[in-house]
Amino acid sequence: MYFEKDPDIIKLHAYELNWHMPERLQQEAMDWLVEYADRDQLALVFPPYAKRCWQNAVKVVEKIGYPENIAAFPTMVELFQDINWPGAEEAVLYFQTLEKNVVLPFIEAGGRQAIATNDGDWLFFLYAVCERLTIVRDDFEEAAVFDAMKTQYEEA
Repeated sequence: MYFEKDPDIIKLHAYELNWHMPERLQQEAMDWLVEYADRDQLALVFPPYAKRCWQNAVKVVEKIGYPENIAAFPTMVELFQDINWPGAEEAVLYFQTLEKNVVLPFIEAGGRQAIATNDGDWLFFLYAVCERLTIVRDDFEEAAVFDAMKTQYEEA
């Protein structure tokens, strides 16, 4: 199978995931990305500042399937900066289909990044996602990350 390595081509198709585009064009973009996008560049299917593309981007990642889609997981965790963002709910639902040991390292990395950037909202939503994924403190490699998330959640 041929995988497109040109990031500009992947980005072009990613912008066609915009829910305001004709449905046929959205579907063609999804099909192309699933078939041809370089698996190591899957984060590119989530164009920055293009929230209208993110919901379909999650669909692309889901269709590709684990473990080929793992390069997109850090970006999917970034959707939890605001659980109301397009694609965030779909990302949670997809993560629920995976073993928590697959998802946990990405949630924990997101928590470390949220702590480093002092992003209380992200910590709050990451804790809410952990509850939905039945991820608990003992699952974390760094319990302090979980504690920071839980504290933010409880203080809100």
